[in-house]
Amino acid sequence: MINTTKQVETRYAFRQHTRRMARVAIPATIVLVLSGIIIALAVVNLLPAGLGTLVVFAGLLGIGSITILVPLIVFFYGYAKGGLWLDDSGVRVHYPGEPEQRMDWSEALYAIDEGEEYLVSSKGKEGLGHLVSKTYYVRLHLEGIVPAQRAEILSALAEHVEVRQPRQFTFTTLMNTKGETVARGRLYVFEKEVLCAENRGKKRVFINAPVQKLSWVKPRDIFMVGTSEFEAFAICYDKKEYVVMLGYEMTTNGIFGTSSRWLNTGSAQEWIETLQPVAR
Repeated sequence: MINTTKQVETRYAFRQHTRRMARVAIPATIVLVLSGIIIALAVVNLLPAGLGTLVVFAGLLGIGSITILVPLIVFFYGYAKGGLWLDDSGVRVHYPGEPEQRMDWSEALYAIDEGEEYLVSSKGKEGLGHLVSKTYYVRLHLEGIVPAQRAEILSALAEHVEVRQPRQFTFTTLMNTKGETVARGRLYVFEKEVLCAENRGKKRVFINAPVQKLSWVKPRDIFMVGTSEFEAFAICYDKKEYVVMLGYEMTTNGIFGTSSRWLNTGSAQEWIETLQPVAR
């Protein structure tokens, strides 16, 4: 007999993000409409004489509003198609501007809940939830989902995998012994395990193991990026040495292009003290 039972998917939209965009889009639309009315009145000669400056000002405001609204319309379209889907087989995430992500429950090792405190400190732009396998992870983009549905998603995840909260977490630049960048990513320490995962690109997992598998942890000379100093430490995992620089290049995509700045992301001594007691 052929099983014709259809698997039900539950979709969660990124409503937090669309609400933020609406707070910009609504005033911009009002300004555009008012500017259009003023310009239309000027075209049909219904404005009092001497208001030429007002018409020019209205034209500039109208152009500015269109500049804001056009990319917002594109984003709204992307968010309307995107979202997070849960079903009995796994998780699917489609975030605007990114390739669709998918992970089956059979691949997933555990989920990470970075917590509301980090969400607030990052101004709602990074993190909160991930689903991790041996080689890659899926970013759940829970920061874009309203709080009540976040709780519902985390509860659904807990039915399939363990949901962990890191006791220590930061952004880092992972390097090899030659000083070459391997990944710019996230470093977590849980109760008994350490995870180092790429934050960009293919979302690869580089280290995911019990902390005891770190052969050693030791200080490393500071790195200079421009005039800024960043502390670092070295670890040996699976017979390979890695250098962890506690500095991270944060890239921001805006209406007027992409900008980046380097952030200091922690103290090397603090991380050494966390990892050293349990590393052989």
